[in-house]
Amino acid sequence: MEHRSLLAERLRSRAPEINQAVLDRLHGMEADNPVRELDYLQGLNEAVRKGVEYGIEVIAFGPDRAGPAPLALASQARLAARHRVPLDLVLRRYAAAKGILQQFVLSEAAAMPDLAPAPLGSALEAQESVLEQLIAVASKEHQQETSPPAPSAEARLGERAKRLLAGEPVDPAPLNYSLDGYHLGLVAPSSEVRPKLRELGAEIDGRLLAIAPHEGETWAWIGARRPLDVDRVVKWASRAWPDATPLGIGEVAEGLPGWRRSHHQARAAAGLARPGSSPAVRYRDVAVIAGVAKDPLLVSSLWEMYLAPLDEEGGRVPLRETLRAYFAADSNSSSASSALGVTRQTVSNRLLAVEERLELPLPKCADALQVALILEELGHFADLTDSRS
Repeated sequence: MEHRSLLAERLRSRAPEINQAVLDRLHGMEADNPVRELDYLQGLNEAVRKGVEYGIEVIAFGPDRAGPAPLALASQARLAARHRVPLDLVLRRYAAAKGILQQFVLSEAAAMPDLAPAPLGSALEAQESVLEQLIAVASKEHQQETSPPAPSAEARLGERAKRLLAGEPVDPAPLNYSLDGYHLGLVAPSSEVRPKLRELGAEIDGRLLAIAPHEGETWAWIGARRPLDVDRVVKWASRAWPDATPLGIGEVAEGLPGWRRSHHQARAAAGLARPGSSPAVRYRDVAVIAGVAKDPLLVSSLWEMYLAPLDEEGGRVPLRETLRAYFAADSNSSSASSALGVTRQTVSNRLLAVEERLELPLPKCADALQVALILEELGHFADLTDSRS
């Protein structure tokens, strides 16, 4: 051991030279695709310095007494992965660094004529043993950094639900929810609504399945062996659901196909829901609008044919306001005039102006006008109005 200690002491005196030789070799190995970020280069310098020190300690005392490998080596393996340095290059660097240190060991051993072959051989064997350990550690650290994180239980449930919704033959057992019976789909653009959903499930005596497939969104189903009362759900939502969170409500349907259909209905309804005094939207009430909103050609055409001709100079749109009041009053001019605070004759004149601008009698275009007005309220014409301004 005395001879190995002397050899190690001679190597310590040349540590700066060894460090530089190793760094030069490692930089040369990545000449085709060098990493120049400061954190990486500083980490590499630290890892080489610590690695050389450790290698010399192993020569002096052996692997068991030299202590654990420096954390800097594991940290640099992770840093290399973050900077997209391939694992095979990382491992070749370890071998190259060991080779350079071995050259210095042999050089110093040659300058020690009384050094017997046995101590030198055991020192080189210790180097090989440590290199194998370092390669194992570096490989694990690099792979852990590049591997995607293990999905959470919530993410796994979300993925299973997505596959079931897509029609794949997936075992539904982990959902802990029976796909027999009747289902009501619910969708909310929030991941913090489970307490309210549990409250709803208890209110209508159904079993709740709630999943957050993405951050900021919740998919839910309420299942029961009997048909559920959607009107009761809507009434509950009107008084108990938070105004700031939109909620899409599907229609009750049976079995696995119904579970899928009610979910898709709820998603479509949620896309039309808005925060406010009535944030819950039932699919039945917006089915036509939801279908229209998916067709960009139809949306733009409704704007051009039915709303653009009603624009007024100065940004005011009394014709639209009048139409909304008129349709809300079930096409009753007297009720519309009362709601608007104008005379019945004013309402009649404005409706006549609408017919003249559209070149159509109101009964012929009332349905299309109502759809267009709703789409406008939902913001589907924002890009079209901006392009005309």
